[in-house]
Amino acid sequence: MRFLLFGLLIGFYLLAESEAAKADSSVTPDRLSQLHDAYYDERVLEYCGGYTAEVHDGFLRRLRYLLESADIDAATDRGLKVSGWTDADSQYDDHGLGGFRHWCATDGKRAAEDFLAFRAQVLSGKMP
Repeated sequence: MRFLLFGLLIGFYLLAESEAAKADSSVTPDRLSQLHDAYYDERVLEYCGGYTAEVHDGFLRRLRYLLESADIDAATDRGLKVSGWTDADSQYDDHGLGGFRHWCATDGKRAAEDFLAFRAQVLSGKMP
C-alpha cells in the first residue's frame, strides 16, 4: 500500500509539473522519495518514542536540506507529508496491539539513527 500511494503521488507530480521537473534537475524521484521517507520516519518516531530533542533537530535539518536543495513546491511537500504519515499509520495498524514492538525496534531505531547521523554530519561541517 505504501509504495502504491507513493508511486501514484510521484506520477501525479511528474504529470502536473512536467515543465518544472524538466527545468530543475534536483527534483527527482529519488529526492521525492527521500522527503517522503523523512516524513514517514518522523511519524514512526512519534509512535515508537525515542523522539529526543537531538533526533527532532536531525529531522528538521534533514527536512530543511531536502526542501532547500530542490525546488519542491508547497503542494508537493504537503502531499509527501500526508503520504509518509499515512504509510506510517498503516504500518502501525498492520502490526496490531503489541506487534509494533518489532517495528519500533527496526524502523524506529533506524529512523532515529539516520536523523542523528545527518545532524552529526551537518554539525561537523560535512553537509550544507
